Amino acid sequence: MMKQSGRTLLTVMGLAVAAAVLSSIPAQAAGSSVVAHAFIPSVGWFTPAGDEFVQVQVFATSNDSFLLSYQVFDFGGGFSAGGVGYIPAVSVNVSGGSVNSGNVTVTLNVNTCVVPDFTSSTCGIVDLTWVEVPAFGSMLMRGDSQTRFGSGGKVVTNGETTTFFASATGTALGFDAPLKTVGTLIKGTNVTVTVIQP
Repeated sequence: MMKQSGRTLLTVMGLAVAAAVLSSIPAQAAGSSVVAHAFIPSVGWFTPAGDEFVQVQVFATSNDSFLLSYQVFDFGGGFSAGGVGYIPAVSVNVSGGSVNSGNVTVTLNVNTCVVPDFTSSTCGIVDLTWVEVPAFGSMLMRGDSQTRFGSGGKVVTNGETTTFFASATGTALGFDAPLKTVGTLIKGTNVTVTVIQP
């Protein structure tokens, strides 16, 4: 149970990181909001050496746009790779009906090196599949959360999220997900992420 909670925390952290990266793009004005009435497949795993952590999220918003965010954290040297940007709708396929039916499969296949306006320190192929695992259950969260950064900025998240668990397979930027990797499928209802810059 602790591992599942930890993964959910990392997912929320990933949302905050994505919002922070978005805030660094000049077109994103201070104090602006991103509303994510959304479906968010997410996964994270340690590399075989245990010295890096790979995290990938796809934000499927209610207006049929897909925002991909990924980060690689190097425990020997800090943040080692990252990227965020909108990807073509054909890069993501969701099948199996409603997420709480236990039948959902999400596939993501995109080469971010060829996606126009994708902002990254490292680009590459992200090819992942999530398959819902109903036996793991789900978690519901409501309310506000706030992440503050050393620069004085912060990210405020408000709304309701229901987290379902999924097996995850595939690769991201050349890092293979280990066997039995558990990811999440998050259903966001009226979730607002507000980036506040100093």
